Amino acid sequence: MSKIDFSPVNKETSNSFHKQKNLIKKVLAGKSVACEVCKQPLFLVPKNKEGQAYIQCKKACTHIELEVEN
Repeated sequence: MSKIDFSPVNKETSNSFHKQKNLIKKVLAGKSVACEVCKQPLFLVPKNKEGQAYIQCKKACTHIELEVEN
């Protein structure tokens, strides 16, 4: 039985994770970051009633939920 090579998938997943992590860092640092889909600026929405915080654009093309500690 041959082994399946997952290295391309693992590399793509890692790259995606690091790209999103850097995007979150930039937004939290107050830098202007544009949505890749609609090119509108991304902004931070602080914790709401449900205790969720997220980063998104005005159209919500990009929506990244953040884990927030109390």
